[in-house]
Amino acid sequence: MRDIQKKYCSQAMIAAIVAALVLIMFGEKSIGKGLVLGSLFSIINFIIMGQFIPLRLAQSQSKSKASAIAFVSIFLRFAILAIPLIISIKVDAVHFAGVVIGLFMVQLLMLFDQLILNRFLSEKKT
Repeated sequence: MRDIQKKYCSQAMIAAIVAALVLIMFGEKSIGKGLVLGSLFSIINFIIMGQFIPLRLAQSQSKSKASAIAFVSIFLRFAILAIPLIISIKVDAVHFAGVVIGLFMVQLLMLFDQLILNRFLSEKKT
C-alpha cells in the first residue's frame, strides 16, 4: 500500500508543481497556487483513505464497528477536502477552479496511469 501511495502521491505533486510553473509563466499565478493547494489536500486524502482501509477490514466481522469506522473516515476526509475549498473562497490569491482540479489530481493520475500508460506499454510488449 505504501508503495502505491508513494508512487501516485509523488507523481501528483510533481505534475501539480510543473503545471503550476507553466501557469505562473502564462500569468495565471492564482490558478497555479490553487492547483498545488488542491493537490496537497488530495494527497492527504489519499493517505488517510489508505490508513482507514486496514481498520475497516479488521472490523468487518462487527457491522456496527465497521459502519462507525466508515462514517468517521468519510467525515474526516470530507472535512479535509473542504479546507482548501474554503481557503480558495476566502483568499483571492488562490483560484477556486485550480483547487477543484487539484483535489482530483491523484485520481486523474491513477486513471492516466491505468488507462493510458499501462495500455500503451502492454500493447508495445506484444
